Amino acid sequence: MRDEDIALVERLRAGEEDAFREFVETYQDRIITVCARVCGSTTDAEDVAQETFIKALRSIDRFAGNSALFTWLYRIAVNASRDHLAHRRRRPAVPLDSAGVDPADDAAGPDARLQTREIQQRVRSALDDLAEPFRTTLVLREMEGHTYDEIARILDISIGTVESRIFRARRKLRALLEREDPE
Repeated sequence: MRDEDIALVERLRAGEEDAFREFVETYQDRIITVCARVCGSTTDAEDVAQETFIKALRSIDRFAGNSALFTWLYRIAVNASRDHLAHRRRRPAVPLDSAGVDPADDAAGPDARLQTREIQQRVRSALDDLAEPFRTTLVLREMEGHTYDEIARILDISIGTVESRIFRARRKLRALLEREDPE
């Protein structure tokens, strides 16, 4: 763990108000991003991120330092997002950052932007149809760029389970997309 993180954890444990502000400012963008990708909604993500930071502060005394502070916080965020999804009992869409062409890119013609939006919608719809453990694991790998080892730590599962879930998620996603392909 980095020296800065060790110092921040100690300040959080001491109840320093500035430490909590620094903690949130340091990690909020990345936590909101992962929450949005798992929850499928920016509005929900902000609420879940806020809940994540509150949970982290309440349990900071139990942080053992066996992983990086961000990895620990990330795991709380993923679990809070999963709990949020379970509470809503529906499968939200997971927003995509891009699928080749940015729909907002002025250099792309209207046909390219429309095609990209259609592709993104098809992928979102297919992701919605994946069971939660597969969707979360695939989002962490393909959209968040985490290694298998990191995913295993975040989700508290074995690397073999990560590999299996990603393999099965990709296979199911491919089948769903092929089924929806109009051509």
